[in-house]
Amino acid sequence: MFDLLVRGGPVMVPLGLCSVLAVGILAERLWYLHRVARDTSALLKRVESTASKGGQTVAALNASKVPLARIVQKALERGETPSLSAAERQGAEEARRLEGHLPTVEAIVTLAPLLGLLGTITGMIRSFHILGVQGGDNPFAVTGGIAEALITTATGLIVAVCAFSGYVWCQHIMEREVHRMETVAGDILEQLGS
Repeated sequence: MFDLLVRGGPVMVPLGLCSVLAVGILAERLWYLHRVARDTSALLKRVESTASKGGQTVAALNASKVPLARIVQKALERGETPSLSAAERQGAEEARRLEGHLPTVEAIVTLAPLLGLLGTITGMIRSFHILGVQGGDNPFAVTGGIAEALITTATGLIVAVCAFSGYVWCQHIMEREVHRMETVAGDILEQLGS
């Protein structure tokens, strides 16, 4: 494995950093989104059990730190009548928090193939330089540059495909949670406003 990294040339360093960064961000987001979904489900069970008692519902929401609770709390800040515009603004803020550093992963999806292409070009330049200096006398020296080109191309594509798959998965979970927050927050506010 280490030999493959060395044969890929200097472009393998930023590709390696991109892959580590993408894995770290995706792991953190998946863990965070899992916790939010779990804690939101627990909050909803408490809210359902206090549905007929508005004061207990508000107390359960105030005791929670999940995004759904913050949306409802923001809507109730101004008094008896819930403010839907405040809830919508807070909902947009919570959606941005759920997204976290996913735009960085999106950038890596674009950057990794470009770095792979850069490695392809530098590897081919090296091969043609060796071919120009030594002629066709040493074909094994030329193949080193071609190997570098192919390794970086493949690595760039692998990093991009993996990062894109993780990004799409996180986006799907995030969109599901945002939809649930919007729907449930609206139901809770309607219940508290009546």
